[in-house]
Amino acid sequence: MSSKVRKKDKWGLKKWYEVYSPATFGLRKIAEIPSDSDEKVLGRTIEISLYEITQDYSQLPIKLKFQITRVKDNKAYTQFKGYMLTRDYVKSLVRRGSTKIEGIFNIYTKDNIPLRVTAMTIATHRIKTSQEKEIRKIMKKVVEGKASQLNFDEFIQEAVLGKIASEIYNACRKIYPLRKAEIVKIKMLLSPLQLIPVT
Repeated sequence: MSSKVRKKDKWGLKKWYEVYSPATFGLRKIAEIPSDSDEKVLGRTIEISLYEITQDYSQLPIKLKFQITRVKDNKAYTQFKGYMLTRDYVKSLVRRGSTKIEGIFNIYTKDNIPLRVTAMTIATHRIKTSQEKEIRKIMKKVVEGKASQLNFDEFIQEAVLGKIASEIYNACRKIYPLRKAEIVKIKMLLSPLQLIPVT
């Protein structure tokens, strides 16, 4: 007679971890994930909408990526990894007859954290190439200027809340009337695991 080997219940061996946003985003509980060890939780990336933290519907198009950097007592703490606006939202801003000006800038925050920031402005009508270049130059100046003044957490907070986009808008509209200015994407150029976890 052949004896059946009883399989282990893998799910039964797992425990659930509560995942929290960084302090910059209020240390809110944002997810629960299963794992059979703390080590396997470290490094995992969680992607959510800012709406899930603020309950503000206007922030649904804002997507955030957090990476787990520390685990303690079945609680997983994260650090910011990335930010982006949804494609549908960006497409909805660009209308026929307008001009989208985009700039991608590699910057360092005041505390020397490297980021790649994509900024965008939308002119109300089609504009000249020379005006595009001037607007892009101003966008770069604003983004680099804010980075030199703010530490990592402060820069991320002002970018996500639209304050940096507002400064870009006010500075660039002197060149040509704008419909909108946005920070479209922020990407860390090093792993959040290399940063001191914020708890």
